[in-house]
Amino acid sequence: MSATSLTAHVPSYVVRNPAKVFTTASTFLGFFALTPEPPLLAVAALLAVIRLSAQTFIPRAHGYSKLALQVGLVSVAAGTAHLAPGIQALSTPNVALVVFSGISLVVSAFAVVVAGAAVHASKYTNSPWAQITLFPALWASAWGFMSRVSPVGQLVTWSPVLGLGPYGWIRGFLGQWGVDWITAAWAVVLSEVLGDWLVGDSDNQMNLIDHVDHERLIDHENEHVDYLHTPSVAQLPVARSRSLLSLFLLLLLSMVPTYFTSYLPTSTHSDDVTPFGVACAMPDPKATEHGRLDIEDYITATKQIQSQANIVFWPESAVRFESPDEREKAFARIQNVTDGNKFIGVSFEEYVPAQGKRRNGFALIQRTGPPVFEYYKRNLVPIAESFSLSPGHDAPSIYTIKLSKPLKGHNIPVSASICLDFAHSSSFTSFTSRPALILAPARTWHIGVGSAMWEQAKARASETGSTVVWCDGGEGGISGIASGAYSEIIQVGPGSWVKRLGIPYPFDERRTTYTWGGDGLAFVVVWALLGQGYVARAIWVGGRRVRTGVAGSMAFVRPAFEALRKLVPQRRRSIGPTVDEQTSLLG
Repeated sequence: MSATSLTAHVPSYVVRNPAKVFTTASTFLGFFALTPEPPLLAVAALLAVIRLSAQTFIPRAHGYSKLALQVGLVSVAAGTAHLAPGIQALSTPNVALVVFSGISLVVSAFAVVVAGAAVHASKYTNSPWAQITLFPALWASAWGFMSRVSPVGQLVTWSPVLGLGPYGWIRGFLGQWGVDWITAAWAVVLSEVLGDWLVGDSDNQMNLIDHVDHERLIDHENEHVDYLHTPSVAQLPVARSRSLLSLFLLLLLSMVPTYFTSYLPTSTHSDDVTPFGVACAMPDPKATEHGRLDIEDYITATKQIQSQANIVFWPESAVRFESPDEREKAFARIQNVTDGNKFIGVSFEEYVPAQGKRRNGFALIQRTGPPVFEYYKRNLVPIAESFSLSPGHDAPSIYTIKLSKPLKGHNIPVSASICLDFAHSSSFTSFTSRPALILAPARTWHIGVGSAMWEQAKARASETGSTVVWCDGGEGGISGIASGAYSEIIQVGPGSWVKRLGIPYPFDERRTTYTWGGDGLAFVVVWALLGQGYVARAIWVGGRRVRTGVAGSMAFVRPAFEALRKLVPQRRRSIGPTVDEQTSLLG
């Protein structure tokens, strides 16, 4: 089959079998898009198909049943992608299958409902720009809300974390909202172009009338208007074509800032840089005599690397305390290990008699005195932790480490958070300043979850403008350094490690735009982009009225002006002599 005949055959087949094509395509794309680490391009392609499906099915009889089938198949694809880590998260595979299938079904239904709502709402606006930007605004807002109410934050969602490429910079300004807006905007462009290709010629439009809707007859005129809402570009109003082109150009222009971003680590040998060592004490359980780790194993591992780092910290839930007294004795034991102006970050689980439950915490300990700060995990893993642990409620605090000679005067603001807290982009919007380092103890249970959480840590580093030091003590866990555009995986699996960082001096403690404004600012921006269509239309209409008024005034003034112009030469002759008269007078 030639390329020309294929180009003609595919649209004809699609308009005859839209339900079959769209459900198959969305299911196929779901396997690649709805993984624990969703890639931007795949999610945008899936959204384009979902948007076309909503535009096609909603106006027709039995259309909602077709959308329900699509939701079911997409949720199966998503559940399959998350099944392996889900089975290891829970003790029984059957429970894991039910839980993750239910989550996938709810999330997929939510995504399709948002797409359908955008299609329905776009009918009530006559602004072409608003019609094409309504879906990105709704999409970003919906997932911004979902990440706040979901116990797993931005995990198991349709929010991309991979393949951002030139759009990575936007996290520091709008957080995940900006990424979701970009994704949905590309979906709009793809769906509009695809829709134009499918029904761009009259033959396909007639095939659509004859074959798409078997439940009821729709006359040619209504079918021409309804299907996909995307007649050929030649038939589109000029304003709509220009709006789509403007959106495409905006997406291209949004790539430009990334070319002014450095993707290299900061040198530690510079006068305007503070060298600072961080380390994770993570002994291998297989190297111990009893096959499991206790506090003495972590203390031994800390001693071995402490001379190379300013801060050594332990992975999530490294040790367990059965009482407050046991905890205090352990902290005193750890303080005796601390060398000079060094700090040890202890990750622990402790039993709280007043609550009757355990809680997951982190304490940064110095040589003398109480811990410089403590933090308790606020977001617990559903079922696996939520029944046995009590969540913390206080936001992370910031402690400023003041270095001694020869770096006296160099201050390093440090904070900490724990594992699943990093799946929530709003976890750090309460910061009143920017920390240089965020210590991140973690313990994941599967390499897929470890990789997904590492991507979330990278996202939070970009949003806060801080360096996240990720220490994952889980089996197959990923450990690394994430700092804005630059990131580095140090190792996979157990084993202590040390990394020497270069922190700019003096350190700029001003918050990023997103950390300063939070989700509220992101909400205003994504909806303000939609409102630009109304602003532009008002300016154009207002300008047209001004031009019309000026033209009308000129029509009234022009006769008087012409008459005045004819009088001017006569008046000049009456004021003084002409050139000939001057010549005769001088002669």
